[in-house]
Amino acid sequence: MNLSEIVGNNIRFHRTKQNISQEQLAEYSDLHPSYIGQLERGKKKPTIDTLYKISRGLKVPLTTILGGIDELDDTNDNYPYKCYLLVSKQTAPNQVVLYEILQNALSIK
Repeated sequence: MNLSEIVGNNIRFHRTKQNISQEQLAEYSDLHPSYIGQLERGKKKPTIDTLYKISRGLKVPLTTILGGIDELDDTNDNYPYKCYLLVSKQTAPNQVVLYEILQNALSIK
């Protein structure tokens, strides 16, 4: 996973957590909705100004949007973070299902 994908996942995670559409976030951030989608998919590399606008639109600190960039080294064994990244790419209903699967798997002895 590259830096743009991590930032995009963070944007998507906090947007969906707040139940905000891409169109709403674009309006709050003074950006185009299709650009928000491209950022979330890691297809575009945002400027610091753009990240600041998005963090204001989401009402989260800029550091929240940049969270996880220290974990770019895939050689480490940071499995909780890798799980987070994997799950954060999913839709909210799929996240619930994955959580239940994990919860059930952990209760099996």
